[in-house]
Amino acid sequence: MTNSRFYSSIAAVTNLQVTAAPGDASIQVASSTGFPNSFPFTLSLDYGSANEELVDVTAGGPSIFTVTRAVDGTSATTHNAGAVVRHVTSARDFTDSRTHESSTSNVHGITGAFVDTLSTQTVSNKTMNSSAWNGGTFTGTITATGATLTNGTLSGSTLSVGKISGATTMQSSPSFSGAWSNAGDITNTGQLLQQNLLRGSRTNTTDSMYESRATGDTNARWFMTADGGMNWGPGNAAADVGLFRVSASTLQLTNNLTITGSETVNGNITTPNTVTAGNLTLTNQTYTTFTPSWHGHDANMSTNVGWYTKIGKMVFYNIYTVFSTSSSLTGGVSVDLPTVPYRSGTRQQVGTVWYTDVATGGSFPDANCMGHHCTFAGDTGTTTGVLRNYRDNSFTGGLIVGPSPATIITIEGVYREA
Repeated sequence: MTNSRFYSSIAAVTNLQVTAAPGDASIQVASSTGFPNSFPFTLSLDYGSANEELVDVTAGGPSIFTVTRAVDGTSATTHNAGAVVRHVTSARDFTDSRTHESSTSNVHGITGAFVDTLSTQTVSNKTMNSSAWNGGTFTGTITATGATLTNGTLSGSTLSVGKISGATTMQSSPSFSGAWSNAGDITNTGQLLQQNLLRGSRTNTTDSMYESRATGDTNARWFMTADGGMNWGPGNAAADVGLFRVSASTLQLTNNLTITGSETVNGNITTPNTVTAGNLTLTNQTYTTFTPSWHGHDANMSTNVGWYTKIGKMVFYNIYTVFSTSSSLTGGVSVDLPTVPYRSGTRQQVGTVWYTDVATGGSFPDANCMGHHCTFAGDTGTTTGVLRNYRDNSFTGGLIVGPSPATIITIEGVYREA
């Protein structure tokens, strides 16, 4: 803090060289020998007379000085050339010292309250270096970079320290800011709220990072390992179920999972074992449209469309075909499936066939009847056997009539896919 005034013990008494009127802001002296080297300092004009006036010298020298007139209760008057000029102290020098001694704020260059060792005070905006705190209550935001808090109590504060050690008690939801690491255990009986980043590291990836226990538990009921795996147990024994990342984009659940409520899966479910569901409902099941490929006839078709959907390896399909002309071919009629069926020596009864307005005669005495078609081990690709009626007689192209009445064939079936 800069001195309020400066002094000299060797200032010589001098005289005014030029008369100073009451409104003049400068004076001229015969000599400034021994005057203070810094500003301001005090001079007395007409020293020791009834006309004495004190002025503050604020600049200038060595003979002409800028001054502030009529200081410390004196009055500005005219001082003639030759008036005695002397460097002096005045009443305010002693008054300022006494005021300083009794003041509790803005003293010794300190802006704010003076801190003592006896009274109860509130200290604000202070930086504490290498300090020891024996008890006390901390409120508000505490920043102590690189500090260690040992065996302390945190209550409703924001704390930024280098390290917390010992049996430190945290109460009333204290909050922590900045980077924070923990090499030991944190036991929390209330709530620990983290709004930014809570980070930890362990040497072994399978070591516990975070865990929860109920009162009296000998084991964690839930804990997260350093590799991100999560584990659950009963609290009195080791964990018995876990969820882990086993490869890129893949999580693995150990033991069983029970789901109550609705679940949505966007993507494929792959399992080498059985999916068990007491009441499995598929919603929004989509069907794929395809154009059936027919064999064994030369009739035209006004409508020929198919649909299919898959659940696992099972394919459910529908075919609806309207023939607009008759067929002159008499060979067996067949239609391809939308995908390749499973054969491997096994016959599959794949579809129920409905015949409407077919030509009658021979082994097909009914114009409207029901039949079937199958796959055989010798077939290849999507091809199936010839369509048949309920008597197991083959349906031929010669039985197709059209356009009025038109022969209509409707097939609904299901088969196992290869």
